[in-house]
Amino acid sequence: MIQHRLSDSQVQAYRDDGYLIVRGAIDPKPIDDLMAFVAHVVRLESGAEGADAEILNRVLIELKRAHPSSSSWIYQTILGSWNLKAFFVRIGIEDLAMQLLDIATPDDLGIVSPAFRFDIPGDTRNIRTWHQDSAYFLENGGGHEHLVAWIPTTPARVENGSVVLSPASHLTGRQEREHKAAEGFASEQYTIPEHLLAGKPLVHIEADPGDVAFINMDLFHSSGLNVTDDTVRYTAQIRFNTINRTDYRPVNLKPSYPEYTRNPVVHGA
Repeated sequence: MIQHRLSDSQVQAYRDDGYLIVRGAIDPKPIDDLMAFVAHVVRLESGAEGADAEILNRVLIELKRAHPSSSSWIYQTILGSWNLKAFFVRIGIEDLAMQLLDIATPDDLGIVSPAFRFDIPGDTRNIRTWHQDSAYFLENGGGHEHLVAWIPTTPARVENGSVVLSPASHLTGRQEREHKAAEGFASEQYTIPEHLLAGKPLVHIEADPGDVAFINMDLFHSSGLNVTDDTVRYTAQIRFNTINRTDYRPVNLKPSYPEYTRNPVVHGA
């Protein structure tokens, strides 16, 4: 059964731990449709044919390793697609987010950065080091006023690099961090000091398609490393925020249009 309301104990667990995994929160059909679209985009850039499972794993792994710019084209094409935006509408998790943020009406609910990512085996360039999402997203002040919904669209396990959390670390508030700008195909980083993790328990999220992890924006967390041989981990993310706060700062997005070196097998040298 799809869960549209959280129990009081679930809400309290989120407030205490800084995260909550809701099992079976999403109907599988929107996930299946999104992954079929992702396979379509990979085919556009790779020129490969075959079953979706082959395209979404072996073909993408080989393409990203051989042509990193092709991977960037796939990533940005998915982010800018109607299919991804429609996915977040179809899954209908806004009521759950509103409960956790204590928002009474959708009129006061904002979003930022509807996203999708894929993590291939052994790739460290796009791993997020230990960080707080509130370093990247400044719409609200306190972490309790905004959250990220982390949505696996394929199974998320320790071995394929699922997210690692430090429970209750959100209670310390937003921390100082070290900034490292994006370089080449490596992601931008806002890393928290290692001493803040000393002696802290760590938890790996293990979840399946249909599950959703809601994460406080101040919670310490990190990407894991995909150590499988041939499996890509896929996840979608969307951040919910509270717009009726006096400190609310809506983001101003400036379009950027990089040059992509497309796959020469399909698009020529």
